[in-house]
Amino acid sequence: MRFFKQLLLKLKRTGGHAAFGVLLGVLVILHAGLPSYAQAVWVAPEGTVTAGAAIVMDADTETVLWGSNIYEQCYPASITKIMTGLLVLENCDLDEMVTITGDSVYGLESGAVTAGLSEGDEVSVRDLLYATLFRSAADSSNALAIHVAGSVDDFAVMMTRRAQELGCTATVFKNPSGLTDSEHVTTAYDLALIGKACFDNPAFMEIESSEEYKMGPTAKYPGGLTVAVGHKMVKSGTKYTDERVVGGKTGFITASGNTLITFAESEGRRLVAVVLKDKNPDHYLDTKLLLDFGFANFENAKIEDPVARYHAAERLKTDKIAEGADCHILAAGPAIVTVPIGADLEDLTVGYEYNMPEDAPELAAARMVFHYADVRNGSVYLLNDRESELMIDGVDPENEEEAGSSGALHIPMKTALIIAGIIGLILAVIALIFAHRVSVRNEEARREAFRERQRRRLKDMHMSEESFQEMVEARKHHQVNEEESAEEASEPVPDDGASEDQ
Repeated sequence: MRFFKQLLLKLKRTGGHAAFGVLLGVLVILHAGLPSYAQAVWVAPEGTVTAGAAIVMDADTETVLWGSNIYEQCYPASITKIMTGLLVLENCDLDEMVTITGDSVYGLESGAVTAGLSEGDEVSVRDLLYATLFRSAADSSNALAIHVAGSVDDFAVMMTRRAQELGCTATVFKNPSGLTDSEHVTTAYDLALIGKACFDNPAFMEIESSEEYKMGPTAKYPGGLTVAVGHKMVKSGTKYTDERVVGGKTGFITASGNTLITFAESEGRRLVAVVLKDKNPDHYLDTKLLLDFGFANFENAKIEDPVARYHAAERLKTDKIAEGADCHILAAGPAIVTVPIGADLEDLTVGYEYNMPEDAPELAAARMVFHYADVRNGSVYLLNDRESELMIDGVDPENEEEAGSSGALHIPMKTALIIAGIIGLILAVIALIFAHRVSVRNEEARREAFRERQRRRLKDMHMSEESFQEMVEARKHHQVNEEESAEEASEPVPDDGASEDQ
């Protein structure tokens, strides 16, 4: 900010009035800052959410219904284990047997919960998953990680990579359990994306559907250990029991406070709620508030034939994504969008993404993306079922903003103001540099003109530049001598007998 103020003063002094005005506008915009996500959404929950970061997301459309500090990096604690469970289910059979190693059970953080595993135990993947997700056992988490990846560290790398594939941008996993590590961080938004992937996985939700499970025999528990779900909104008979809640995971370490991720379903809609940096029992109260809000204020609407309704085939041909008379564009299914109850679907805006992720359908040519009130609220893949070779014009999905149905870029107004302000700042800096260069060139031209006039006068006087400089120095020396003589003549003469000390 200090730099910008100095730049303003320089612009004003150099007469760059237009650039000065532009830069002043930029400073006002930048000083105001971007609003929090909670200020940008459609409505807000009635009541106070005490969590340091929180989000409620529609699991079918990935629409953020409400959030606070959803992109702030936090420690997830044991809700890390939902990613552990998801990755294991994607890479293992439940009946595989795992030999417990010393690396799984030794060196755990003081106070870490365990399933009482011993080195040399033979335990199934299924048993270890229940111990991980229900008992939140760190030894079972480590055993699964080593079984899948060979080491805890390599499994953590797989976890981070899988999170990135799911769209997470601020998540780094350092272990499979969520035990204390300053670099083991994620965000409420990223956890909601991971939670959606778990919600979509039938094997994961099969585990979540029960309240307790009895493991097979181990050296410490030859009769088997019974593990029970820890999430009190899932568990029957607690003051927090909620019939809508079908799964989730609790977490706590000193650095994180209470953390909670919750999967809920009601009347055909599925929500994921995440609260971080919370307290007990506020994490349950906050979650209930978010679920009540999400179910009561929003609905999912179906757009049966989005290709015809929004002339998508013509748009893809215009953008050179589908070519030829034989191309046939159709949607992968009806488009589902999440909107406030009573919203008019005519207010939706539509854009297109052309670089497809790895998990896109085989014939996917594009993804149609919907926005309502500047919030992304649904999408559907568009398939070209007659051509497999599609031309992609180098669109970067990391930076692409969805275009409106007319082809215009769809950018929220406040974001557009920020972008315009930054562009104005760049132009103002360029104008300042240009003005400075012009000023330097003008000054050099003025000095050269003066020197040229001087050379002409000396030529008329038949005098060289060296002789002229000698004459100037002589006059300066003569003037100094005259001034010194005048000062000596004007000094007062002291009275006779006067002392310098008086």
